[in-house]
Amino acid sequence: MAIIQGANSLIDVSQAHIDGCLYTGPATLLFAQQLCKWGARVRIPATLNSISIDRGRWVVQGIKASLAEPAGQLADAYVEMGARPTYTCAPYLLDSAPASGAQVVWAESNAVVYANSVLGARTMKYPDYLDICIALTGRAPNAGCHIKSNRQARIAISVPPVSNADDALFPLLGYVVGDIAASRIPLVTGLEATPISNDNLKAFGAAFATTSSAPMFHVAGITPEASTAVDQARHLSSSTSTVALAHDDLVMAWRKLDSGASTTVDLVALGNPHASYTELAQLAALCSSCTKSPNVALVVTCGRETYERAASDGFIDTLAAFGAQIITDTCWCMISEPVISPQAKTIMTNSGKYAHYGAGLTGRSMRFGSMEGCVRAACGEEVEKVVPEWLGGGGDDDGR
Repeated sequence: MAIIQGANSLIDVSQAHIDGCLYTGPATLLFAQQLCKWGARVRIPATLNSISIDRGRWVVQGIKASLAEPAGQLADAYVEMGARPTYTCAPYLLDSAPASGAQVVWAESNAVVYANSVLGARTMKYPDYLDICIALTGRAPNAGCHIKSNRQARIAISVPPVSNADDALFPLLGYVVGDIAASRIPLVTGLEATPISNDNLKAFGAAFATTSSAPMFHVAGITPEASTAVDQARHLSSSTSTVALAHDDLVMAWRKLDSGASTTVDLVALGNPHASYTELAQLAALCSSCTKSPNVALVVTCGRETYERAASDGFIDTLAAFGAQIITDTCWCMISEPVISPQAKTIMTNSGKYAHYGAGLTGRSMRFGSMEGCVRAACGEEVEKVVPEWLGGGGDDDGR
């Protein structure tokens, strides 16, 4: 792999996040079990990505043992090799999140993008199975985003002014920026005066990683490697092109994400990537303001550690009282029937990533909106087929 990537040397890495723990068939289990038979042990701290099941709830969820048992055995094999059973696609929310400049080996696209872009750690987009091989040796090819010069922006993308936007702005922007950037690392300008939280960057990055193959992005004045005027000037000098987004670009992207036609929602899907503590707190507050419709399911996925912290502060009880279902260990990219009811036809999400992939993964139509909009849908409100007012909305899906 190092030769293919043109690396002249290997480097020490301080931690790994392993995505190969997802069960997709017998070969995935045989691979991990064979490593265990050889006595394999990780040489660096390693965390595990989301797996195929919720290990504590799969029976009550109606998951077949033919999936749950090998999926659990696969997870156990990685734990036997010394990996930490975190089972989350958002390892940047863990107490083990790497510091800026740390050389790490992470898999899972949204996690890689967040590590590089927001944390300032250094990792390539590592594929399944190479991730565990590197964790067993503690050495990785000195290539890609491990090298500072390869982290330069290659395109500058300016964002138009948007007033009074809600949290749906950030996955929308990530989706558009990723599509334009393609394989190039972008510098995003125009958001310097916009309040942006880590949850916003999480949503931006996951949607960005959906449409772009680039391993990171920079946001002027926000992310660590574009926080100063000097940093931004360096990126601008290396950029091969400049693109100015227009409001029409955002409207077109909204219609792609909000692709479903039905105004009636059957399932609200939150937590792709896994919900953070602050997102669960926000969701609990929103759910306290209305009563869930018996005809709409609200399902949230999150990591085990986030769940325990939210539970200790009462947010899980609030969500359970509302009627929400909380799932840990697995994520929406692996969830299907019967967790998704066979009768459910339309799913609403606040995730740009899931709005993009959901129709193909589930065979359902997808609606997209803010977290508040998702809660309103869970309370039985119809979701009008319009772009939001902050995007100049008011017409129907055809712009009328």
